[in-house]
Amino acid sequence: MRYWLLVLNEDDFTEQQAYEVDTLDPAEGPPGEAADGDEVALAGPGGVFALGAVSDASVAYRRRLEKLHETAEAAAEGWSALDPEAWEALVRALPRPERRSDWLVSLTIPVEAADRAEAVRQFWSYIRSLGPAELPTFVAPYGSELEGVSFLLGSEHEQDPEED
Repeated sequence: MRYWLLVLNEDDFTEQQAYEVDTLDPAEGPPGEAADGDEVALAGPGGVFALGAVSDASVAYRRRLEKLHETAEAAAEGWSALDPEAWEALVRALPRPERRSDWLVSLTIPVEAADRAEAVRQFWSYIRSLGPAELPTFVAPYGSELEGVSFLLGSEHEQDPEED
């Protein structure tokens, strides 16, 4: 088994942060030496955001991180090999996986329309036109709504314009 680091460009990283997918199909496929089952750390411009494994020409997600983990290896875009010691050090430095729990996720937008059906159509058109890069979503632990925060592309986002 080999160990790899795949650093995505900013656009591909943003896409991966925006949507839940099972696999990543990198623009440049795995290196010729890579084999199915090889471990992969996925990184974006700010650090490692997930762990996965090579599967055909894709990387199958195994674990996503809530926050980016900075690493010196994530400097250049593309694939790079990691030796087993570097891989172990990286994995040991990651936070422990969280237990799965229930979350309330909401997006509320005021819409002016003639009727409910038109309001719903306008809502979905607006959502599609802006998408997860521009629409903050409110996320709270189920049963603890007062602990909620605003998220944008998988990261906490301040909604108070005076705080930016």
